[in-house]
Amino acid sequence: MKNQKVYALHDVKGIYVLQSIGYQSKSYPDGETVARKVNDEEERLKTLEIAKDEAYKKGRLDAEQDFKLEIEKIKSECASLTALFQNAVNQLIDKREKIWQESESEIIKLILTISNKMVGEGISNHGKDVIKYVVKEALSHVCGKKIVAVRVSPDDAKKINLLEEVKVVDQNIKILEDGTITSGGCVIETDFGSVDCQIETRWEEIRKALVENKNESAVR
Repeated sequence: MKNQKVYALHDVKGIYVLQSIGYQSKSYPDGETVARKVNDEEERLKTLEIAKDEAYKKGRLDAEQDFKLEIEKIKSECASLTALFQNAVNQLIDKREKIWQESESEIIKLILTISNKMVGEGISNHGKDVIKYVVKEALSHVCGKKIVAVRVSPDDAKKINLLEEVKVVDQNIKILEDGTITSGGCVIETDFGSVDCQIETRWEEIRKALVENKNESAVR
């Protein structure tokens, strides 16, 4: 806007003097300037919005990365704990096997001792039936061979008539009392040798079988 002259009235010694002074009128932005400012503001807002989105994305990526790192850390710790647990289990298994190997022989002896005692009590209570069964079984192993004699303990020889009880066809077989044979056992003598059916002999066979099985397991 152009300067305009404005006159002011001054009183100088009773005389009013009219003096002109310069006056700058207030200017207003034109439409182009306003449009430019609006555009600049819009650009600034867009820049802020982009920066906001980028910051959000970066924050999310950082959070995801931190989460992944935490998951990997937990997995690593779990793997370590699993390895420790498996190692402890393996040690327990090895210890158990070692204890078993060290005590297996004693356990076998204990089992045989207890079983032998139980069998002995069974023989004492049912001696007659036991000796009959043992003699019958022994005779079944010598089929086709000539039986010379059956040796039994003195107690069993007094309890029953074996030849009648076991229904032996050849009544010429001798029943011999043998003080070395314990009750419930017998020895069959044939023309080809003898068959030992004593309780002690059977227990020894069982013991040997258990020991052999133990040794085979140790080799495996």
